[in-house]
Amino acid sequence: MREKKALFLANSVYQLFTAIHMARNLLDGGRADLMVTDVTPGLPDYAPRLRGTGLFDRVIVGRTGELNRKYAAGKDEELTRGYAQFGSALRWMLNEPLDSYTQVYFSNFDPFTRMLACYFYEAPCEFLWYEDGFSSYVIDYLREDRAPVNRHPDGRKIGDKVKCVLLYEPRLAMRGDRLVNRPLPKVSREDGPLRAILNFVFDYRRPERNPRFIFLEQSFRAEGLKNNDLALMNECQQAAGAGRFVVKPHPRNPENVPFQLGLTRKYAGNAPWELLLLNEPAEDKVLLTVCSNAALTGRLVFGADIPTVMLYRLFDGRVLWKEDAVLQKYLETFRREFAGKNYYVPKTIYELRNILHYLGGRCE
Repeated sequence: MREKKALFLANSVYQLFTAIHMARNLLDGGRADLMVTDVTPGLPDYAPRLRGTGLFDRVIVGRTGELNRKYAAGKDEELTRGYAQFGSALRWMLNEPLDSYTQVYFSNFDPFTRMLACYFYEAPCEFLWYEDGFSSYVIDYLREDRAPVNRHPDGRKIGDKVKCVLLYEPRLAMRGDRLVNRPLPKVSREDGPLRAILNFVFDYRRPERNPRFIFLEQSFRAEGLKNNDLALMNECQQAAGAGRFVVKPHPRNPENVPFQLGLTRKYAGNAPWELLLLNEPAEDKVLLTVCSNAALTGRLVFGADIPTVMLYRLFDGRVLWKEDAVLQKYLETFRREFAGKNYYVPKTIYELRNILHYLGGRCE
């Protein structure tokens, strides 16, 4: 009988957090390799510590960002060439060769992952799509009219390989595709061994400063999306009090613009938000964001009820280019059916100010 071996792909710190969780709690002692890529700057820097955990046979570093940028909006002829040359391209993208796998766990339908599906197309290797925030709940990445690559004979092959979608809360899925949604086990805040591994990998240090109000920035600037998030940060800072307010920058944004504008002091540390939730009693915090999935993580991943203020009703701009309406439905469904008692979605700036005052902001 063929030995089972998995490959986990991680393009972000949230994906890496979940990949480590799955390797410990889903594989039932099976073997696995992990690939960390440069899609998020600095992610490959975690490779030495990841090797030190002993969780994975190998930790492969993938320089896939350049390939993804090159083929993200490629024409048919260019895509055909790219897929044909992928086998040889692997030699310069990866620091170690790939093995034979029975499962590939991935989060993004980027060019690299699509080409990997072609590379393993004839092999008995199933692809399992695991959660990457709200996009995994609302975007049908395989819909033919969504992108030209979904009509390309090689680009669409990943659809034949995907077995299911692994989500922390499958009942929230509203993508519209026919893929089966299966539950990822919640992360237990009592799981000491998992906490120890994650703390080691991310070199976790308890924050010296402990502000009550934390604004979770999103990657709008990295994606060139015009919006009013800086104005909303300013409103929150004024209502909360500058000394009790901080903005956690998004790792994909090239500059810390809120800090440059004086809206926040420097956020201490670069560990995943989920790791802070795993280590600290976050119920005494107030989370603020437009609609970052990290603000929902406490509920979706841990089952906790953390005071959370979502600003999407005050947001001026698009979060997703093509699925904004589905995202709104997702957020409203979460509010009605999954949110705890400490979840707020203000409709006006006046209501926002009063909510923050109620939650411990300064009295003007």
